[in-house]
Amino acid sequence: MKKFSKMLLPALAFAVLLYSSCRKSENAPAPAASSSTSTAATSKAIALNIIQSLSGFKGGVNLMGGVDSVNVRGARRLCGCVNTSPLCGFFTDSLVDLSSTEGDTSSHAGGNLTFYFNCQNGQKAGYTAYDSLGFSRTTPQGWAQNYYVKQAYTIQSLDSKHQFIGVSGDNYFYQTMNLTCGCNNTPYVDIENSNYVLNNLNIDVCKKDILSGTATFKAYGEGWNLSGTLTFLGNHLVDVNINGQVTRVNISQYCW
Repeated sequence: MKKFSKMLLPALAFAVLLYSSCRKSENAPAPAASSSTSTAATSKAIALNIIQSLSGFKGGVNLMGGVDSVNVRGARRLCGCVNTSPLCGFFTDSLVDLSSTEGDTSSHAGGNLTFYFNCQNGQKAGYTAYDSLGFSRTTPQGWAQNYYVKQAYTIQSLDSKHQFIGVSGDNYFYQTMNLTCGCNNTPYVDIENSNYVLNNLNIDVCKKDILSGTATFKAYGEGWNLSGTLTFLGNHLVDVNINGQVTRVNISQYCW
């Protein structure tokens, strides 16, 4: 059994993210990702992290809800949905306060969501959304996870049936955890801090497939930090480029 205890301080999107790790020697350089885990394992973790972020699985706006409503998911499978029809172009401010219990795990999500619908000829054609949300999950045994997401998206319908959407924006995530994990023999990558910049993603919300587009990222974990680019290829495939090494990941296995 391996015990992890982690703490991260918040950083603002678009700011320079500073990394420091707790280690015996303050002068020792932070090891590269490859020193603790393989690039393939890290690439899969990055792909999983962004898919869960885009779908709201880690909290925040669920892009798979399409453009006709703004859907917010709370901690894990806790779901609170904002499905309103305000006047086009007018901002709607919503307070998020969601709690649930799943087994012996208690979850809570709280924060703010601001959005407005973009319209064409009086019909919804997309929306712009900003959220800043905090989440906590705890168990009676002392397991705890606290994390924060900050998202800014512009979503535009690409067809009259609203099956295809275009997405650009920013997604920021950080977490603190206190957990016990029996993962000594399993490649384990825990992303403590990540920032994605989304560039012209084309998403099929029916097939839950990102057909094209790119995202640049910075990610941090215990003893490692890296940056790179994701290129979405359609058919549930994404190429993750880390320091020139490209790993193709099948994201169909990941939950939207």
